[in-house]
This record gives sequence, C-alpha cells and structure tokens, in this order.
Amino acid sequence: MELNTVNSLLRCTQAYCNQLCDKHTLDYGIVYYSERFPEVPELNQFREVMISEEDDVAAVFAQAASWFAENDIECYRWAPALGHANDTLAELLEERGFDRYIDRAFRLTEWVELEAAMDVRVLPARAMRSAYRESMEAVPPGTGATWSSHVAEACEERLDDPSLDMFVALVGKQPAGRCALYQVGDLAQVRDVTVLPAFADRGVERALLGHVLALAKRLAMKNVLALAEADDAVRAAWLEHAGFVQDGTIAEFRRDPADDRESAA
Repeated sequence: MELNTVNSLLRCTQAYCNQLCDKHTLDYGIVYYSERFPEVPELNQFREVMISEEDDVAAVFAQAASWFAENDIECYRWAPALGHANDTLAELLEERGFDRYIDRAFRLTEWVELEAAMDVRVLPARAMRSAYRESMEAVPPGTGATWSSHVAEACEERLDDPSLDMFVALVGKQPAGRCALYQVGDLAQVRDVTVLPAFADRGVERALLGHVLALAKRLAMKNVLALAEADDAVRAAWLEHAGFVQDGTIAEFRRDPADDRESAA
C-alpha cells in the first residue's frame, strides 16, 4: 500500500497528543486536553475536525466552544481531518483570533550520509536534562509557543516515553540544538530539529539529523517523516539535504496563550 505522507503524519500527531492528553469526542471532532498543562498549546486542541459543506459551521464552532468553556479549558488549535479543509470554517476561526498555519509534509526517500562536524557531540536528552532544558529556554518548542515552566515540564515529561528518542547536540559543554525521533508503529517522525542561534552554520543540524536517521535505519523504519512550516526555508533545506522530499501540506489554526484577542474556543 502506498504511503500517504499527510495521513501518516496526522496519525503521528494524534499519538503525540495521547502521550500527555485526555480526550473527549464531540460530534465533529476530538478534543485533546490536559488539566495538568492548561497553558501548553499542543496539549489543548480540537483535532480531526470533520465538517461537510452542508454542516452549519457556526453551530460546530459553538458546540466545541461550549465544551471548552464548560470545562474551563482554553483551546489553542483547530486541526481539520484529512480532506476536510473548509473555507467557511477558516474565516470563522480567523475572526475568533486563530491564525492559519501551513506545514509542509516530508518523507525520506533515500538514506544520505551526513558528515558531522568533529566538534559536535549528540547525546540522549534523558541523560542530559539540564542541557535539554537550556536548549528549550533558548528556542522554545512549537510555533508561537510562549515560554513558560509548563512548556518545559511537559516536554521533559515526554522524555520518559520509550517511543520518543530526543537528543541534544553539544559544542564543547554548551547546548547547541536538539532533535527527536518519534516512533508510531511502522512510522518514524523526525521532530523538533532545532539549532540554537549562536551555533548556526556549525553543522549542528547535520549532526542531529545524521544521528536520528542512523537510529531510524538501525530500527529498519521504512516510513520516515517530518514537518516544516511552509515559510521555514531553512528547516526545509535541512530536510531535503538529508534525503527528504515534500509530499503534501497540512493546515492548522493556532492561537498563542499570550494573545489577548477575543476567542470563544
């Protein structure tokens, strides 16, 4: 069966939500939420939203908004299910303070030998938690994520999941970047490829990607995937240099906790 890159990445995202979230099914989608981490956007969202042209978009939004309000939870993301992008919903969400984001979906098509710089070491984040925390404080994970101790705590808790292998790059004793390989069945997603600004052009991304892809190869992962924001040409170039090709896009609607714009959900 031919790999559907977008659908496979959506499957990875759902599994990633399930690591730390509770969930509740509504008529048109699934609420993922965390009472322990109410300020972390990726842990409080409405996903797999299925709306047809005949559905009353305002009523769909109202149902979701009502659930979040009744449970005293903020919703920071709406994610349409595959094939259910809806312009009317997009307009309504943007009126409510959500911004549209387009992510490019990538799949690995060849194993590329990535030469790592001699001064870059890549180590497991589980054994280097202080360095991992420092890398997050320098560049917080997630689009538009407002840094807080809640974000750090949630990210560090994920390190205990055996399906997530997070690594930290060090130059000397200084954290220089991070990257993870996340396994979901026969899928492996490369996540959070990050280089700290002070270490740009030092080959840190090659060292990180080379390390996680070598792990994927040892694990015989046939389907290796990744995401990059549509306007992130740097990260896209890193992935393409590592043997990935673009294969589709994914749209989401996101709101930052720092936003003071009116929002009902």
